[in-house]
Parts: sequence; C-alpha cells; structure tokens
Amino acid sequence: MRSVRYINPRGCIAFPRRVLRVTVSAQAAAEAPFSSEPLDRLVSILGTDEARELRAEILGLLAEGLPADGRAARSHRTRRAIVEAMRTLHGEGDLRPRASCIAERAGVGKRTVWQQFADMEALLVEASRRDLEILMTMLTPIDIGLPLDERITRFASRNALIYERMAPGWRAARLHEPFSAELRRSKQRNSALGKAEIEAVFAPELRRLGGQTRIELTIALVGVGFWPFWESLRTDAGASPEQAQDIVAALLTASLAQRP
Repeated sequence: MRSVRYINPRGCIAFPRRVLRVTVSAQAAAEAPFSSEPLDRLVSILGTDEARELRAEILGLLAEGLPADGRAARSHRTRRAIVEAMRTLHGEGDLRPRASCIAERAGVGKRTVWQQFADMEALLVEASRRDLEILMTMLTPIDIGLPLDERITRFASRNALIYERMAPGWRAARLHEPFSAELRRSKQRNSALGKAEIEAVFAPELRRLGGQTRIELTIALVGVGFWPFWESLRTDAGASPEQAQDIVAALLTASLAQRP
C-alpha cells in the first residue's frame, strides 16, 4: 500500500491512518504488568550463568521504571505519556519525530519533554525500555515437551505478533544505534534474550548435538528466527505477516527436522 504523508500546521509529519500497515497507539500499549516467568523459564531450561545474568539484568532494568511514591508516580505518568506519544509516532511511520510533535501528541508542552528527558537519546532509551516491558508480557511460554512441529508453529506465530508490534520502535532505535552506546546495549540485550529463547524452545534438538554442529545450528536458527530476517521479509521482499510466518516456520522445520 502506498505510503502517503503530509505536514500538519505545526510542522509534524502525519500519515493518514488508511495507508498504515502498523499503528502502535497509547491504547494498544496499555499498562500491563510484566512478569519474571519467561525469564525464570529460560533459567530453568538452560541452567547457565549467562541466563541467570540476563534475567537479573532485565528485571533490574524494568524495575527502574517503577515509581517509588506519589510524586514519582505523577512524574512517571508524564514520562509515560511522552514515551507513548513517541511510540505512537513511530508506529505511524515517523521514525525521527521532532520534540514539538511528541509534545503535541502527548498533550504537554515542549518544555515538559526536556524537563523529563535530558535529550532525544534519553527519550529513545526510555522508549526502548518500554518496548522491553511490553515484550515481556508477550513472551508466552512454549512447552518444550511438545512435538517439534507444534513448537515451531507456536514459536513462529507468537513471534509474528511480537515483531509486528515491536517493529516501529526497533526501526527507530536502529537509526540511532550507531550514535548511542545505550541503544547498542539495548540491542545486545534483546539479541541475548532472543538467542536464549531459541535455545530453550529447541533445547531437545540442540542437546542431541555437540560441538561445532550445535553452534552452527544455533546460529542458523537465530538467523531465521530473529527480527532482522522478519523485517527483510516484510519490507524488502514484500511478504504479508501470514506469508512471513509461513516462511519462518518452513525454514525452521528444514533446519531442525532432519537432525538426528
């Protein structure tokens, strides 16, 4: 579908909703409590120091966003409104929105944006933390006792939902990662989480392999199962979400089904 945009009187880029494929609104990103269950499951299945360290890091990061008292709660609501405004603009296709546009969408003054955030990088980092918080509510467990084909189907369908929802924020972060150590660290954290999830979901198959064969298969699964491949299917190859999901499932099956 053709991407059409216009500039509103305040100079903010606006995309008519009828041409949007993905819109992340404040309502779609409604408050939802995150749980440690997905991380606990990874630690239980993998049992590695890396999994335990990743769990501690993510839970510590998410806890930073929780207000400590009433005054902090008011500030938190303001910060959250600003973050959700940015995320909404990302979802509408504006990956580098101006502070004035974010303020307009959040219903606050531009000065309030800079009172809450030191600069645009700080706002992007907070948006990245919010994305992780939402991700943790969507990372539903997949029982490793299920047959391989069922695990592949559930993995592909669950990740399709995650990738479609997270894509706008991840696209925006990718534009700024070369200039931000914090955003690069966020990407590394997400990559570590994704790799651990793949190793957990397909643990029965990977444990039957050893050495270099296991390493290479893990790399192949990461290449197929991670968001960059999904993004390429959706934006470069023009696949629909359903087509992309089927392709990912087929490639995972081809990679895993013939293994001993």
